[in-house]
Amino acid sequence: MLDGLWIASAAPAVEAALAGLPAGAVAVIANPRLARALTARGRAVTEVAAEAALAPSTFAAVVAVGAGDRDDWAPTLATWATAVVDGGGLVLVDRAAAVELSRRALCAGLTALEQRVAGRWTVTSGVVSRL
Repeated sequence: MLDGLWIASAAPAVEAALAGLPAGAVAVIANPRLARALTARGRAVTEVAAEAALAPSTFAAVVAVGAGDRDDWAPTLATWATAVVDGGGLVLVDRAAAVELSRRALCAGLTALEQRVAGRWTVTSGVVSRL
């Protein structure tokens, strides 16, 4: 319950994950604290509700918290990846096991996976590639 209070501590790791991606708007799914932290770092951030419909190829990156806890993770990650431009990134911030987050990112079709640790958070990022 109190996990969300310290989510801003993951912002430097998220920023590092976003550094090599195309410039453009970043969607932060259902996490206003992280959105504010990234905005304070100079990112153009759009806050998006958890169940909001996302238009295809709209964002340079999507940042989401809690994908490791979701039972519907496969369709959710697919939806988030669809909202990212080709070559953009999907960044998952979670406290789940790093191995599980990597598996889910690979199942979602992400390439060039990277993981960073920020306190108790694991930041898993990958590039969305449409073949």
